[in-house]
Amino acid sequence: MRGARPRRYAAQVSDSTDVPATDRSGPGGLARRSAEQVDDSLYAVARADAAELGAVSPDPLTAEAIRLIARLTGARAAVCLTPAPGVPALAILAAAGPGAGTVVTCITEDPHHLDAARSALGAAGHPASAARYIAARPLEVADKLADGAYDLLVADVPGHSVSRVVSRAQKLLRPGGALVLLGEHAPLPEGSDLPDHAHITMLPVGDGLTVVTL
Repeated sequence: MRGARPRRYAAQVSDSTDVPATDRSGPGGLARRSAEQVDDSLYAVARADAAELGAVSPDPLTAEAIRLIARLTGARAAVCLTPAPGVPALAILAAAGPGAGTVVTCITEDPHHLDAARSALGAAGHPASAARYIAARPLEVADKLADGAYDLLVADVPGHSVSRVVSRAQKLLRPGGALVLLGEHAPLPEGSDLPDHAHITMLPVGDGLTVVTL
């Protein structure tokens, strides 16, 4: 058409200031903005108490991921094998909501961390019956728990213990249950021997979250 201006869409797109924020800031920026959307008031005190006692707890995004997984699995019975169980226990109970009757079994060697978790759950309004607290070697206790009685297992263990946790989880968890490993553990070590229907997902939150659904 005579007098029509030449089209310059490519230049217009590259010069635009209306590019979505995710395109400008990349994955790191997205994670930062996502963390800013999390209400960390539920977990902050428990995380601080654990840090004072010398243990690292899940960061806000990781805690929210645990909360989401707990909700998706409909967790009514859960186990936390972590040095400081306060934050993951709070996340699991928050997913269930008040009056759901969910019970979290918190297992760690340090009784001080159990006291901190008990205090955190009480401050959040959860009844004493919402959790069991066991001060002992976590993996030894896990071997004695009832098979097929749990929906969710959250574990923070060293790499050399992962295959043992995965093996035990397959017996502890009901069908449709999930094992949440804090940290990057995928691919799982040889000897984990997962069934064909199991699914492994790595979530890029915190220091990594490895989720095994069974």
